[in-house]
Amino acid sequence: MPAPAATIAALERAALAGWPAPIQRPAPGGWLLRATPGLDRGRSNHALTPGHELDPADIDPALKRVHEFAVEHGITTGVQVSPLHRHDRLMAALDARSWTRQWPTLVLTGPLVISAPAPAPGLGLVIADHADETWLLTWDRCEPGRDVAGHAATVFRLLRGRAAFVRLGTSAVGIGVPAGEWLGMFCLAVDPGRRRAGLGTALAEALSRAAAGQVRRAYLQVEESNFAARALYERLGFSEAYRYCHRVAAAR
Repeated sequence: MPAPAATIAALERAALAGWPAPIQRPAPGGWLLRATPGLDRGRSNHALTPGHELDPADIDPALKRVHEFAVEHGITTGVQVSPLHRHDRLMAALDARSWTRQWPTLVLTGPLVISAPAPAPGLGLVIADHADETWLLTWDRCEPGRDVAGHAATVFRLLRGRAAFVRLGTSAVGIGVPAGEWLGMFCLAVDPGRRRAGLGTALAEALSRAAAGQVRRAYLQVEESNFAARALYERLGFSEAYRYCHRVAAAR
């Protein structure tokens, strides 16, 4: 069962702070239009749905605003449908319009991951308030195909000074962003050659320790098909709160 509505709303607010877009515009009906020119990533550009089921009469005007905003800012027309279980009508309307489905995602919540005693030294742990060159190069190696320069110039710049950019040598990276009572964990990535060696757990623990005293619980987002990561997070005490997916307009 999905988490209570109040919990989902708090998580959505934390996620907006944890992964900010430089251009955000509230729209009628509880929508939020987002744009990050220079970074082609759905989380940074797709409009966020309201937390309630839409009236059928409101869908066409809302999608028209989404498209006009996308054209204005030179981004792809898309919607992050979240939480998924509240938007059956919108999903059906987007199916009828042949909008594609992308990145079905689970939002997981759990306790801060802090063991006793502290993890053994020797992991090359570095924590900074920004993404330096070594962090970016390590992320690129751990998670190939990301637009590293685009992230550095946009969302990572907005997070500078209020996030913890964690690096374990040149083998793993992650970002922790406290917002309210929640710690958001983003961009958790481990070098493919070093996986299943405990580095994912060490990352989560380092991020938790960096935020200890500021937050009570943690959340993270994982693609539905990433079963290895889901198994790790389950072992760390995380469970599903709700789901979302992205819908992208058919090419005109």
